[in-house]
Amino acid sequence: MALTPEEKLDHQRRFAEATNTSRPDITMAMCVPGALVWHNFDDKSIPYEDTGKTLTRMHAMIPDLRWETRSVVITSDGWIWQAAIMGTAPGGQLCAHSCMVVTLNDDGLITKLDEYLDPAQMAPLRS
Repeated sequence: MALTPEEKLDHQRRFAEATNTSRPDITMAMCVPGALVWHNFDDKSIPYEDTGKTLTRMHAMIPDLRWETRSVVITSDGWIWQAAIMGTAPGGQLCAHSCMVVTLNDDGLITKLDEYLDPAQMAPLRS
């Protein structure tokens, strides 16, 4: 049975909380095995497991790392999360705008995540 809008919104809230608290184990449990993340900046899909490793590294580099929600929209098959990635990175203040388009199956698990991000805004991570 399809998820209700309330269930989708709850899913997004749990995902955002786990992302903000560096809990890739929780976000991984919210995905089907083999779930993929597509990046707009390189047009590549990677296994979600690799995203969890990146999340852990980012939180280690930026103790005050956070995703500040700008908007959440429920869609027919999931949700969209527009956020600003904020924190004090090694190269200065980080403010990178991101958008995630998440597709869920009927069991409430992520099957696909499309991530839109401008890599130039992530420059403070590389300094």
